[in-house]
Amino acid sequence: MAGTSPGWLLQLIRSREDWTRRQLLAETGLSRMTLFERLDALFRAGLVYEAGAAGPTGGRPAALIRFAGQGRVVLVLDVDHHTGRIAVTDLAGRSLRERELPLDVAGPPDAVLATVCDVGASLLASGAGETLVGVGVALPGPVSPVTGLLRPATVMPGWDGFPIAAFVGSRWPVPVLLENDARAHALGEAAERPGTTPLLAVKYAHGIGAGLVLDGALLSGFDGAAGDIGHIRVSGDADAPVCRCGRTGCLAAFASGYALLRRRGVTPSSSDDLAERLATSPELREAARLLGRTLAGLVALVNPQTIVLGGALGRLPAVVDEVRTAVRADALDRLTSELEIVPSTAHHPAAAGMAALVTGHVYAPAAVDAVVAT
Repeated sequence: MAGTSPGWLLQLIRSREDWTRRQLLAETGLSRMTLFERLDALFRAGLVYEAGAAGPTGGRPAALIRFAGQGRVVLVLDVDHHTGRIAVTDLAGRSLRERELPLDVAGPPDAVLATVCDVGASLLASGAGETLVGVGVALPGPVSPVTGLLRPATVMPGWDGFPIAAFVGSRWPVPVLLENDARAHALGEAAERPGTTPLLAVKYAHGIGAGLVLDGALLSGFDGAAGDIGHIRVSGDADAPVCRCGRTGCLAAFASGYALLRRRGVTPSSSDDLAERLATSPELREAARLLGRTLAGLVALVNPQTIVLGGALGRLPAVVDEVRTAVRADALDRLTSELEIVPSTAHHPAAAGMAALVTGHVYAPAAVDAVVAT
């Protein structure tokens, strides 16, 4: 039965730091023989270990049983419009080593991926005693939850249908998971605020994207396009600016970092350069107000507990102030009286989010059962 399998038992063991056999018997309701059989399978697979004795019990000391997560790492390839952030994390999403490099995501996918994979290989090689369990790839485009392939993305011509997971998997024979960067960002923000739900996270930089996390689960949408708020149409005027998607009047055409720089005649480059150029500009305040008015509509739909503003522009104090003011002005008081609108304080939320996705996949009960059965 799924509820009594070794994988199910490991999921329980991973839910807290340590257990004794007696505690596991009480928690699971399994017979002593069944529990010991399941534990033996996990011990043989190297997935759990004994970590010494529990505190004094008045009798023979009970051995502590823990998940064997030491030295297991995730490689995260976080690919943005003009920047790659490559990180090696532990299973909790804490960055152990990382590197940032400039890139052009509109370039050929094989060349872009080869570059970030080379950096990833270098970071992995600089570690010691580590086991890579999976690779997470965050991308600025919609990822199909059915096929795992990138859907057509305006900023990534030539990537549609490219076998990204297979390309990366040819370097490392481990599971490779893809996710939209803004949704990965949202998962990382949710990990920073356990118990906060619904949590709406916005990544505001060269583009504008969002992710919604409800009771710990990420909303991907029917075809992987949930959170693509940059293409909500905010103006039907005939002279509204043309968006990179080809339509007119999109939020991104007015308010994205890309649009703001292009209006100044500046070629967009790295995220740090973006914040430096726009941090004090009146155009950014106007753009943030428009973003806030758009988010007010989402607040009416999902009634979030918290909105986290991240990305090179989203976490700027002026943007947070303007968004907060606009949301509270446009949404009903009963939706905003307890609503928190805060800047991101996470170091690299997309890395934490991708690590959570990869870890959840690798240690899902069915995946663990398949491992122990071999």
